[in-house]
Formats: sequence, structure tokens, C-alpha cells
Amino acid sequence: MDRLSVNRKGEYYCGQSIAFDFVCKYIEERGCSDIRSAKILVVSDRNVGGYFYSRFEQQFLDKGVRPQLVIVDAGDMYKNLEAVSEVVKAFVDFDFGSGDHVIALGGGGVLDVTSFACSVYNADLKLILVPTTLNAMAEGSVARSAMINSGSHKNVMSEENDICAVFADPDFLRSVPDKVKMNGYAACVRYSVLEDPDLLSEITDYGDLRVFLEKVYNTRAAIERKNPILLTLGNEIADAIQGYFRFMNYSEGEALALGIYSAVPEKIRTNLREMYDRTGLPYELKGVSGKMILKVMGDSLRRRYRDGMSMVDLAPDKKSWTVKQVSVAGAMEVLEKRIGVICAD
Repeated sequence: MDRLSVNRKGEYYCGQSIAFDFVCKYIEERGCSDIRSAKILVVSDRNVGGYFYSRFEQQFLDKGVRPQLVIVDAGDMYKNLEAVSEVVKAFVDFDFGSGDHVIALGGGGVLDVTSFACSVYNADLKLILVPTTLNAMAEGSVARSAMINSGSHKNVMSEENDICAVFADPDFLRSVPDKVKMNGYAACVRYSVLEDPDLLSEITDYGDLRVFLEKVYNTRAAIERKNPILLTLGNEIADAIQGYFRFMNYSEGEALALGIYSAVPEKIRTNLREMYDRTGLPYELKGVSGKMILKVMGDSLRRRYRDGMSMVDLAPDKKSWTVKQVSVAGAMEVLEKRIGVICAD
């Protein structure tokens, strides 16, 4: 097991089977000397719970404590206040208070819902994240805020994260479906495009997960030092695509891949296209006209911004990225050109 260097106040660990061997020990070593008296709640989804929960729970049973379990639905369409309310209800039902431990065991949606619930609950709960997908490891567990959807509108509510520890375990990645893998690929593609082109070749063949995540976290930290808004590259189109299809036709990663592909210059598109072909990420938007996606984006941007907005775009040298302050009309001009790259009509 290795501790990773991450630009966050929580402790980040990576290693084979640490999720199943060390989480209970961590709680015991961090101020809960009598683990049998600890109050622990695990939030997971049906898929992850079905595959892994018995094995995950065993480390606690061996110490004489049985965690409470809350199951929420997985997927962006369920990352909403209803799911948050289910988790908060469990806090109340099990009389959770300051110092009690909450563990999010799942992908990015589970992490967001659990983190959001802990943030709005009126007690200082100790939050531990056990991400089970590459996207949750590379992005969800280091995001500064938990984001929640409303209806077909993506990430319209946020609460600041307060994470004690993260345990990234490669054991989980062997059972991740291909469509879910794409979410992690797309997140890492964005880091590569913004900061480190060499990262692109490692995304699907990284070997040692610890080494790869360390590089991913360092790359993300370098981007944040320049301007955290840079990490929104591609979001306008990605959010509109997911919203139009109500999170059904395109996964988060597929939609983001399209948003990124539309924004980069032609030379970079050539490299991305090879990688997209290899991983199954799309570079053509199908099933909806470009005009309709533009309308969805326009409606959303006009609702959110009045006096202008920040937008990530290529710098004048066409080799680096910058954050521009533009009007909504100015943003729509840029986005119309980008839609033309990924959508013929």
C-alpha cells in the first residue's frame, strides 16, 4: 500500500486489496480504538454491492462490528436530491452524529451523492471514499465539490467536499463494464489535452495503478494552479448532450469525449481519433441535430449567466488553453463551431 501525493487535505492510498484489508484498520487507527463501538454506514449501489460488499464487510465483521448499508441507484439519472434524501434519512434513522463514519463504496455518482449528503447533514461526519471506477479514482475522489443533478439538468447543485481518506484499489477495475470505463478515459483525456500530452498513451495501458494515479493527480494539480476553470473544458456540450437524452443515450464519458474532441485543433483531433477508435469513445454525435443541442446549450447558458461567463478556449498561439470572459452570445458562436466538428447537421 502506498500513500499518494494529492493536492487535498485528505489522505489518499492506493494498493492491491487495500479496500478489503485496510479501511477498518484505518478507522481503528484514527481515533476509534474500540472499533466495536464505532457507528459506520456504507453507501453503495446494487452492482458494486452485489459484487463486492460481502468481501468489503468482512474486515469489519472480523472486528466485531457490522456496518449499516444503504443502497442507491447508480448512474447520472439517479444522482439527485432523492438519492441524497435516502442517505440523509439513514443518518437520522441510525442516529448518526459527529465523529461517526460514512463510507462511499462505488462510482462517481455514489461518491457525489454520499459526499453531498454528508455536507448538508448537521453533524461532522467522517467521510471515506472507496472509488470503484477509474473515473471515480481520477476525478470524483479529488473533486473539490460534490455535484448533484436535477431532472435533465446536470450538476446544478454543489457542496464542498470534506474527505478524510480515499482508498483506490485496482481490484475493482477488473469488473468495470466497458461503457463505464469510458468515463475514466474521457476524464484523463481532458487532463492530457490541457497539460500532459504523454498521458494520452497511458490511459488504457497504465500498468501500475499507483504510478498512473500519481501522474494523473500531479497533472490535475498543475492545471488547477493555472486556473481551476480549465477543468471545465468540454462541459457545455457534454452537459447538453446528456441533458437532451436525459442521461440515457450517452454516458458521462462519451458526452465529455465529444465535447473535448470538438474543442481541440485538427492536429490533436488526429491523435484523439486513434485513441477514441481504440477505446470506443465517440467523435460523432448521432441521434440528434446540432441545432437542437445548440438550443439546449443556449437555454441553459442564458438561464445561468446574465453578465457574461467564463469559457475555456484555445489561446491565440493555438498551442495552449486559456479562460476567456465572454458574453453568452459570444460563447454560442464558439460552441456553434464546435458542434459543427462532431455533428453534420
